[in-house]
Amino acid sequence: MSTVVFPVVKPTSTFASIFARTINVNYFHVYFPYFRLIFGVAVDLLGNFFKVKVVSSSFYNTTSTENKPKVIHRVFLLPSGIIKSMVTKRQKQILDFIRKFIAKNDYSPTLEEIKDHFGLSSVATIHEHLQKLKESGHLNRPENQPRSINIVGHETMVKIPLLGTIAAGQPIEAIEVPETITIPTGKFGEYSNYYALRVEGNSMIDDGIYDGDVVVIRKQPTAENGQTVVAIVNDNEATLKKIYREKNGFRLQPANPTLFPIYTKELEIRGIVVRIIRNLERQTEGEKAADRKLQRRVDFSWDFNGAKTKPYTHGLHTYPAMFIPQVARRLLLTYSKKGDTVCDIFCGSGTALVESRLLGRNSYGIDLNPLAIFLAKTKIKPINPKILWREYLKLLSRVKEIKNNEIKKPKFKNLEFWFKDKTITELAKIKKAIKEVKNKDVQNFLLVAFSEIVRKASNTKNGEFKLVRMKSDDLEKYNPNVLEIFKKRVEMSIKGMEEYHKDVDRNTLAKAIYGDSSKDNGIKENSIDCIVTSPPYGDSRTTVAYGQFSRLSAQWIDIFDDPDSAPGVDNELLGGRASKTLVHSLSSEYLNGALEQIAKKDEARAKDVLSFYIGLNACLKQAYRILKPGKHFCLVIGNRLVKQVRIPTDFIIAELGEKIGFTCEDIFVRNIPGKRMPIKTSPTNIVGELEDTMTKESVVVLRKTRRASYIS
Repeated sequence: MSTVVFPVVKPTSTFASIFARTINVNYFHVYFPYFRLIFGVAVDLLGNFFKVKVVSSSFYNTTSTENKPKVIHRVFLLPSGIIKSMVTKRQKQILDFIRKFIAKNDYSPTLEEIKDHFGLSSVATIHEHLQKLKESGHLNRPENQPRSINIVGHETMVKIPLLGTIAAGQPIEAIEVPETITIPTGKFGEYSNYYALRVEGNSMIDDGIYDGDVVVIRKQPTAENGQTVVAIVNDNEATLKKIYREKNGFRLQPANPTLFPIYTKELEIRGIVVRIIRNLERQTEGEKAADRKLQRRVDFSWDFNGAKTKPYTHGLHTYPAMFIPQVARRLLLTYSKKGDTVCDIFCGSGTALVESRLLGRNSYGIDLNPLAIFLAKTKIKPINPKILWREYLKLLSRVKEIKNNEIKKPKFKNLEFWFKDKTITELAKIKKAIKEVKNKDVQNFLLVAFSEIVRKASNTKNGEFKLVRMKSDDLEKYNPNVLEIFKKRVEMSIKGMEEYHKDVDRNTLAKAIYGDSSKDNGIKENSIDCIVTSPPYGDSRTTVAYGQFSRLSAQWIDIFDDPDSAPGVDNELLGGRASKTLVHSLSSEYLNGALEQIAKKDEARAKDVLSFYIGLNACLKQAYRILKPGKHFCLVIGNRLVKQVRIPTDFIIAELGEKIGFTCEDIFVRNIPGKRMPIKTSPTNIVGELEDTMTKESVVVLRKTRRASYIS
């Protein structure tokens, strides 16, 4: 037999105090079948008479041996006047929202979701309201537990089967080990349609599902895109992931930016997650991050899936891992204002600079790739489209007049290996005609278009950033019409310039600087209002090969005095030269952990990785020097995979930045739906050894708070 206790908060009468006694409910229920109905009516009448608020909850009698669930009630008598005085209009709105949210989703909202619903700027305000509602007895909210808000009310507890373990990571063999677990029914309905699984792994931590938690599953064979499902793949392997339908099958997406999705043509859905039961005894990966004040949040509003990423002059030239303009624009709008001076310390081909001029910001861009700086300078320079069309038509006529004996072929190593003789001749004619254009800005504009077609007309494989020659059979069939490719590129570029010329703020200034961001590039201390940048994800020799991508174009358009020096670009970029040892002074526990894991597999690769972060740290110090106090530094970065070890670059940047004098204000994760990057990379350059690249990236927001005493 079980009991129910009636505690009274500040009772308004002696009778109410006497009423708050322990009563054996089961005794009355057994001998008086209508006891509960009579008891409930009596409590309501007494509540009205003594002006008290009746709030009830219930729990399941776990000691019962009967097949039928047995319900036990618990009643609280609270002075109704106190309740009413504690609930403001806004608190009632929040309470109603939480109640409706739980009814719809079968789990509670996060503070971020409540904040966004009411259009508030800070979760601190929501936290304050929730604390008041908790104090007034309207809800329960355990500390430091995501999605753990519970509305105080009447709930019934039932037993459902606990069928074993589900992988929130790599799929594991589906083995059902029948146990039972007691849960509140909430809005579940018929509880025979539900079962529970214990979670193993951390692939769903950004959805608040941690290793050791229990998830309640509603049995159903179908699911909507974005729902978290129990999926069976490879005949009998079970995994817990978000499901999305793709053209050729399904994508099972983890809620952890350090992990990759699973792609499969066939799967079986065993149900969807409707409730999470937290395991408080095990510290999870997410909780460890919280202990260290570093957490990621997922924000799908930054994906910009399907957005046009090549408006204005952004489409003049392809560039590896380009910073999409929508992300740059939103960061600029959020953390700077019109008239500010912005800097991109890894400007690449100039995306942030173009967006800055369109938004009325002055800007500096710095990069160590000479081709990138040439592209950026051209993209930020508005040119009258009428002049471009006139010069372009004259150029086409001139190309047709140039004879083979009038051209001068470039001289660099392996020219004939990368280009067919006919292609070399046609490219040389176009280049000669461009060099004859007297207007330097127009000439540069046409050279950018020419640079783009050099790679398209070469013998390199399509879709590769590293220089890889076509297979013999493909090369034999490949005969590009160079002039037609050039015409299409120029005409598309002029249309982009028309947009840019119309919308650019001519009161702004933009400057692209060829330089090393870890050094002083002539930008004054405390002069920049906002830094927005997307650093390389790792050293270019083993990740995105910026130098190799740029090499043929740079050699054809005379970027270098010595064309054969072009292959050395990658060695000069961030992390281009490996560290001699693994001894370092960088203050990052996350970096140390990653280096230790990589070094166990390949010490040389660990040294490559360390070199990159040593260089990046020096760049962070220079960024601190030029940024004004109190201003923001936004970095869009990917957490790369090395030797199957995921390196949390976002957390590493946060740790390094805090040592320098920044405060980490936010880290959120976005999907990369259209970023120009290879699906696989070959970091060792050994045939067959491939690693996945990133499908997500993190945005780290730092703020300069104090002056560092050791920056040189």
